[in-house]
Amino acid sequence: MSAPGGKSKELKIVARQVVTLDDIKKSKRMITVLHIVKHLGEISEKGLTHLLYEMKEKGVDLGYQFVKIGKVIGSNEVHQDILDLLYVGLMERVPGKNKLRLTSDGEEFLEKYGGIVSEDELKRILEVVDELKSTISTIEAEAEMKGRVRW
Repeated sequence: MSAPGGKSKELKIVARQVVTLDDIKKSKRMITVLHIVKHLGEISEKGLTHLLYEMKEKGVDLGYQFVKIGKVIGSNEVHQDILDLLYVGLMERVPGKNKLRLTSDGEEFLEKYGGIVSEDELKRILEVVDELKSTISTIEAEAEMKGRVRW
């Protein structure tokens, strides 16, 4: 059945396989994201997306695809990985701050399975993260403002 103007009013269901901790144990890029979030303490989703994009520009490619329109950078893959990590309880949203951080389960998980990323590789990744902190600081300040301001 179509509504005037040719738009359908049908409910469309998209099936997606549920992610498990076992899936994350095997995902080097999600474990790397956990390492990055742990290293930074807290970061907004937008800040993390920008950080991963800038890392790719510097030659540290975790395998994410990005779309850049003007100054806006987006990635469905980054967003989905964040949702998956939130779903399994390894990350959480910080109340009132619009930021992500590891949960205690996430910290334990990383201690147990974080070795999938070699020490040398992790050291290089975190060095690049530290280099880029100032680049994403304005994005993080904006995220904090959004977390505080209630319209």
